[in-house]
Amino acid sequence: MTELAKEAFASRNYGLAVEIYERCLKQQTPNFELLFGYGDSLARCGRISDSIDIYAKCLTLKNVPMERLRHLVGSLLEDLSDNCLRKRTINDYFSCSFCEGTLYQPVTVNCGHTFCRNCLESAKNCRVCGHKFDAVGEINVLVQRLVEKWWPREAEASRARHEGDLLLKEGHIGQALERYNLAVHLAPNSPLHLSNRAHALFLLNRPQASLTDADHAVRLRPDWGKGHYRRGLALSALGRHEEAIFALCTSVAIDKNSQNVRHELTRALHRALSPNLRRNNNAFILTPYNLVETTIRTKRNRHHLLLPLMNSHQRHRRATLNTSDCEDNSSGGEEEFTQIICRTPLSNMMPQDSAKLHASINRVYQEIEKLKRMELRPAEILLPPLSSGTTGELDCILCCRLLWNPVTTPCGHTYCWMCLDRCLDYSSSCPLCVTSLSDYLASSQKTVTDFVERALKIVAPKEFTSRASSHRHELVQGLGLLGCEEIAVFICTTSFPCVACPLFVYEPRYRLMVRRCVESGVRQFGIAACLNRDATGAKRYAEFGTMLEIRDRVLLKDGCSILSTIGGKRFRVLSGGEKDGYDTAQVEFIRDTPVQPNQVINILELHDKVQSKSRRWWDTVPLNQQSEIQRVFGRMPETEEDWLCLADGPSWTWWLLAILPLGPQLQIGILGTTSLEKRLRAIEKTLDHMEQRQFTVTSATSEETTTSTSICRDDDVINQNSVSLVQQS
Repeated sequence: MTELAKEAFASRNYGLAVEIYERCLKQQTPNFELLFGYGDSLARCGRISDSIDIYAKCLTLKNVPMERLRHLVGSLLEDLSDNCLRKRTINDYFSCSFCEGTLYQPVTVNCGHTFCRNCLESAKNCRVCGHKFDAVGEINVLVQRLVEKWWPREAEASRARHEGDLLLKEGHIGQALERYNLAVHLAPNSPLHLSNRAHALFLLNRPQASLTDADHAVRLRPDWGKGHYRRGLALSALGRHEEAIFALCTSVAIDKNSQNVRHELTRALHRALSPNLRRNNNAFILTPYNLVETTIRTKRNRHHLLLPLMNSHQRHRRATLNTSDCEDNSSGGEEEFTQIICRTPLSNMMPQDSAKLHASINRVYQEIEKLKRMELRPAEILLPPLSSGTTGELDCILCCRLLWNPVTTPCGHTYCWMCLDRCLDYSSSCPLCVTSLSDYLASSQKTVTDFVERALKIVAPKEFTSRASSHRHELVQGLGLLGCEEIAVFICTTSFPCVACPLFVYEPRYRLMVRRCVESGVRQFGIAACLNRDATGAKRYAEFGTMLEIRDRVLLKDGCSILSTIGGKRFRVLSGGEKDGYDTAQVEFIRDTPVQPNQVINILELHDKVQSKSRRWWDTVPLNQQSEIQRVFGRMPETEEDWLCLADGPSWTWWLLAILPLGPQLQIGILGTTSLEKRLRAIEKTLDHMEQRQFTVTSATSEETTTSTSICRDDDVINQNSVSLVQQS
């Protein structure tokens, strides 16, 4: 039966293991291993309270190493972690989210949150948003200046605490204590400084002083797990094991730091479940269940003398057992253990001292429910001063206005997002320290510095609102959106409705224009073909163009970008303008003239005829050329059911016009026509000439140079005939 119970336990069927052990206890003489296995099964089954009584009896009658309590400790920690109080980190204030104290040597990481530099040494992910850290940058100059100005005493105390932490790591405990004393003097109501000083005092073997600081830290902030952890260590060192268990379990329930607490909790449970110790003449006397165990320890050897009192006449029989703290020594004591088990009913074997442990654990769950109703706060609550005199500290050094969307570079300088981008359009270096920002540009992960933006909203709420309004006005004005028919124009090439148009943007003026399109949410601009320069040397652009919608944007390392766009509405330029270096234009949007009822049949026939001819020509294009065309422009669109009513007619016609060998003037002319019939006939005429040219090339027997010349001349014929066809009224 015992072997079956062990197999059930090994297979994690703890409920079955409990049932088998209970049968064994009823059917056979109990022994230590049987009873201890029963306790392990109860613990893993979730019956922690019942298992504590069994463990208490086992540890009363026999000395076992504390490692054998691993199942009890594991189950208790799992249950506490499931009831963990802190589900998320709250970052509503201006402290470091790792140490929760005043920022010392603040560093802003790539997600926009700011932490103490020392706190980032071992961290891999942001405590607030979970974002993975890149390389840690330099100290945030603006944040450090604000912290030192707004909270001078707290900042100096934080400096002393961090210096003490470094000294403690190097083993200079006395010097670290001096720095912690200074930190507590400067900020006496900070649980952080009290907790760190408690730790130093504990290491200096001053547990009572350590407990005093830990108690003060817990009173200041009862929902902080580290304070309870420091308190548990001090209580354990003072021999107050039940109280230590309560403090350590509360720490786990708050911070879910089970791995850090496991060893100390195991030690405290082992001592609490063992018989009460009374020191008498350098000996420990154990007196539960009419047992007196005298243990004499020497530096080299450990000898345990078990003196059981078996009856009311105090008959003593001495049994000497060789035991240690890290072994399970059952030889020599199993007979006495079995005799006591046999003489005492199981229901009457539970030690009274375990009641204290039950009370401590029950208090933990009561404390969890109490803390769940409390508002979670950081260790130090810091708020900027509400005075208009501090707004000057929050001005952008580039535009000399209040910061808007503040971003911090890896070199530690803070600017308006828009101002920094304008500078990086012309140089990839920091405007202040000339540090290269190439990697910063390539990451395309500029995020708003959370600390500075929240400070702006608190220190200067009216100015912040006004700055937001002016930024929005500048943005839409820069895109020409204040008038419904004023647009920004990208001078490059001719694009067509419903057709993809990939663009490489490298000029600073167009980088600015694209950024404004993306930031404003408009995500569209006009494009028109570039013509010859006019008499003043300025570039002229075509009268007709197309609106482009940004579908995707890939930012390159040097700040340039690749845009994936698709054509939209067509427009005609009425007048031109300029904004921050790029062109704008007053335009009118155009659409096809509706097809008259008496022309519908002719248009339908012409449409089907030209479409069939187009597909036959497409089938003659080599496969490698087809793949390249489809990679750039996509596949030929299917014919829409309502193509007669569309503003720009069937989309497949524009796709075909984009890949046919037409000259720039002809493309502009076709783009500007509002007659679907003219476009269809221009396509038909072009396909006829291409078919004739293909026949000529195939049947020609002349040399390659002659053939190439004829092809070039045929292209000119196509363009000339198509232009004349489009221009006909």
